[in-house]
Amino acid sequence: MIAALAVVFAAAVFWCLGYRAHARAAARQEAFRAEQAARLHGPHPAAVADEIALRLQALAEACCEVWWTSAGAEHDRPCTSRWATTVACCPQCAVEPGIPCRDDDGRPLAYAHDRRIQEAKKVSS
Repeated sequence: MIAALAVVFAAAVFWCLGYRAHARAAARQEAFRAEQAARLHGPHPAAVADEIALRLQALAEACCEVWWTSAGAEHDRPCTSRWATTVACCPQCAVEPGIPCRDDDGRPLAYAHDRRIQEAKKVSS
């Protein structure tokens, strides 16, 4: 009889201990879910700052803003003129690559003639 009481008492104690452990685990899981819900979702602010710095550096190294916004498909006129000046001779004013185009009086121009740009496109093709 004492053995039967001891078994029943032991079963009750083990059941209570197991129930408490389960209740604590459930409480921990609920706390973990609440913490995850309270956290901000998305990338870490330091990673965002690094990405912004890299993009600003790439923009500073771009040849022109039109090239940057068109993903390299187009250039603005001064950028195209710089490129044509370094690549091709100008058939209109007869200057070599690297020398700016000249007007009729021999003064250097801030842009390349359209014929030089066309010649540069032929050379690049």
